[in-house]
Amino acid sequence: MFRLVTLCAAFSLLYGASLLATANSAEAQDEPLSAEQVREAMLRAAEAFHGLGYQGAYADGYSLDLQTRYRGRTRFDPWPDDQPDWVETEPPNGGWLGRALLRAFRATGDEYYLQMAEEIADALAGVQTETGGWRMRTRLSQPHGPDTPADLDDNRSQSSILFLIELVDAGGDERHRAPMQRGLQMLLDAQYPSGGWPQAYPPPEDENDLRRYHTINDSTIPDCMRTLLAAYRAFGNQEYLDAVTRGADWLLQVRLPGAVWAQQYYDDFVTGPLIPNHPAPARWFEPMAITAGESGSVIRILTEVWLETGDDRYIEPFDEVIEWYERSRLDDGRWARFYELHTNRPLYATPDRVITHSDENLRPGYAWKGGWGDSAIQTARRAQELGRDGMLAEREAVPDDEAVQSRMERAREAIEAMDKRGFWIQGDRIRTRAFNSNMGAMSAYLEALEQRE
Repeated sequence: MFRLVTLCAAFSLLYGASLLATANSAEAQDEPLSAEQVREAMLRAAEAFHGLGYQGAYADGYSLDLQTRYRGRTRFDPWPDDQPDWVETEPPNGGWLGRALLRAFRATGDEYYLQMAEEIADALAGVQTETGGWRMRTRLSQPHGPDTPADLDDNRSQSSILFLIELVDAGGDERHRAPMQRGLQMLLDAQYPSGGWPQAYPPPEDENDLRRYHTINDSTIPDCMRTLLAAYRAFGNQEYLDAVTRGADWLLQVRLPGAVWAQQYYDDFVTGPLIPNHPAPARWFEPMAITAGESGSVIRILTEVWLETGDDRYIEPFDEVIEWYERSRLDDGRWARFYELHTNRPLYATPDRVITHSDENLRPGYAWKGGWGDSAIQTARRAQELGRDGMLAEREAVPDDEAVQSRMERAREAIEAMDKRGFWIQGDRIRTRAFNSNMGAMSAYLEALEQRE
C-alpha cells in the first residue's frame, strides 16, 4: 500500500474540472491552444504522478484506486511484496521517465520537472551495479553485490545512462556526473574487440549462454551506440565516437549478403563448432535467422552515424536493404519477424516448440509479423533522397503551420484524456507509458511554439 502526496491530490481536484472546461471550450470555438493552458495541464499531471513515486522510484502501472503497483509493459503483475522502493529501469520507467521530465523542463523552464528528474537519478544511482550498469528491477534497500552483471537487454542500462547524460547536460546537480561516467565507462568496457556488445556485462563464461552473444535483438547494440553518440555530442570525448564507429563498422561486416541482419551473432571468443560473429540462435523460438524486425533499428543507427561522421560507407548497403525488404514482403503487406538464412522463407514457432514455415498455430506472446519494413524503407530512402545536408537541414527547420497544428491537436488530445485527478488511464490502469507519451506531446507543442517565435 502507499500514500499519495495529499497536497498534490487536493491541488489536482481543485482546478482540474475548470482546466478541462477551458480546453473543451477552446476546441469548441476552434481557438488555438495556448501555451499557458498546456503548461497548467503539464504541471497538474506531473504533480499527480509525483505523488505515486517513492524516493524517485515509480512502477509501470497503478490501480485506479491507487492501492496496487504493477510491473511489466504488457502483462501486469503486482510488485513483489508490494514494497515501494523497487526501482524499475526498463522503459517506460527509469531513465525513460526521467527523460520525459527533462523534456518538460526544457519546454517550460519550470524546475519542478528538474527536481522530479533528479529524484529519479538519485534512485538510479542508489541501485547502480559496481560494474556501472543496471538490472531490470532492484530495491533501494537491497543494492547489488560486487559480482552482479549489468543488463544491456531491453535498453535498461543504456536508457539510464542516456538520461544521466541529458540531466548533466541540462545543468542538473553535479552529483549525477559520477554515476553517468561509471555507466559510460561500462559501455566502453563491454564492447567486444570486433565492435559489438553482449546482453550482459560482464558476459557469462558459458559459451552457450545467449547473454554473451553480440545482440541486436531488442535494439541492444543500437542502443549502446546511440547512448555513446549522445555522450560524444554532449561532451566531445572522441573515445565515445570511436566506440560508435567501431560498432557501425561491425554492423557493416556482419550484414547478411543481399539481405539485412540477424538478431544475434556468436561473440568474439566462442570456439568450434561455434563461429565468432556468425548468426546465432537465442531462445528456443528465436532461430538463427534474418530478422525484418530489429534490422530497422540498425538502419536508423547507421543513419545517425552517417549524419555525425559524413562517412557514406554507413549508408552504402541501403539499396540492397530496400530491395530485400521489398521482395520479402508477405502477401498481407507485412513482414515476418524471421526469414531462413539460405532460402529467405519466413520462419515461425508453434506452442509445442516446433520451428516451421507455416504461420498457423503460432506461439502466443510474440510479434511474428509486423510492419517493420515500412519504417525501415522510409528511413533508408530519406537518407538517399535528401542526402546528409538535406536531413540535417530538415532537423533544424522551424515547424510549418501544418506541423504546429498537428502538435496542437495532439496536445489537446492529451489534456482531454486526463482524468480529474491528473492521471492518464489505459485499460484499467494508470500507466507510466501514457504519462511519458502525453507529456511528450505537450512538450512538443510548446517547443514548436517557441521555435516559431
